[in-house]
Amino acid sequence: MMPFPGGFGQADNIALLISLAAAVLYLLMLGQGSSWRLSVLKTLSTSLLAIIAWHMGGPVLLIAGLALSALGDLFLSRDGEKAFISGLVSFLVAHVAYIVLFASIGQSPAVLLSMPLLPAAAIMIAASLALLRIILRHVSGELRLPVMVYCTALMLMGLTALATERPLIIAGAVMFVASDAILAWEKFVEPAASARKPPMRLAVWVLYYAAQVTFLLAFIPSGD
Repeated sequence: MMPFPGGFGQADNIALLISLAAAVLYLLMLGQGSSWRLSVLKTLSTSLLAIIAWHMGGPVLLIAGLALSALGDLFLSRDGEKAFISGLVSFLVAHVAYIVLFASIGQSPAVLLSMPLLPAAAIMIAASLALLRIILRHVSGELRLPVMVYCTALMLMGLTALATERPLIIAGAVMFVASDAILAWEKFVEPAASARKPPMRLAVWVLYYAAQVTFLLAFIPSGD
C-alpha cells in the first residue's frame, strides 16, 4: 500500500520512494565525510518532500517548511562555521513556518495547561531549557545568541504541535526536537574522539527524516 492515491505508478508515490532511497543511501554513506554526493542525497531527500507537498496542494507553510529544511540540509552538509550558521538560519525560518502552520490549526495556547497536555508541555520546556544551559557552556560567544534563538523557536514549534492535539503532528514534532537535541549534543558537547558520535549522527538523520515525512503525511490526503 502506498501513502498517496494511485498506487506505485502515481508521480507523488514515485517521488516519495526516490526520497526514501536517497535518505537511506545518505544514511549508509554518512561515515564517509563531507562530499558533494552526500550533499546531493541529503538535499534531494527533503526537497522531494517539498515538491510532493506542492504538487498535492498542501498548505503553503508546509511547503515552505520543507523547502527551507532542504536548504538547511544543503548548508549543514558542508563544512565550516559559515555553512553551519546558514543552515541554522534556514532551519530557524523553517521552524517559524511550522509554528505559524500549527498555530493556525491548533487550539488556544491555554490548552497546554489542561490534562493530558500539561505534563508533556512541562517536560518539553524543562528539557529544552536544561539542554540549552548545557550547550551554552560549550559554544563560542558569537554563537550564543543564534543558538538561544534557535532553541526557543524549536521549543515553540514543539508546543504549537502539542496544541494541535493531532497525533501525527505531535509525533513529527517530538522526533524533530529529539533530532535537534542529539545534533546539538553531538556537535557542541560530545568529545571529538567519542565513539558515540557516529551512532548519534545516524540517530539524528533517522529522526529528522522521519519527522519531515510525518509532517507531510499529516497534511496530505493518504491513499485507501
